[in-house]
Amino acid sequence: MENSESEIKEYPVPKRYRSREKELLAREMAEELGDNHSLGAFRAVVDKISEQQIRIFLSIIKDTHLTGKIKKNRGAMFISLAKAYAGKNNINLNFR
Repeated sequence: MENSESEIKEYPVPKRYRSREKELLAREMAEELGDNHSLGAFRAVVDKISEQQIRIFLSIIKDTHLTGKIKKNRGAMFISLAKAYAGKNNINLNFR
């Protein structure tokens, strides 16, 4: 037997899939916040924080943006709000 035939290949570990609704919410957030490169972080948030709370964050950011008070970008402010909420509610977002 050749070496390639005798090698045992491990089956890949199946990925954890999120619901279609959560994926759509994460993409909606990226579009609304103008921050597509943070889509992975938004996916982590939608997996752990309720849609209702996320919509509250988005509303706060929209109001703050309209008053011209956002210093960095809307995506950074969203992540900041999500981290603060997660910290107060013992939710691990697995962010550094």
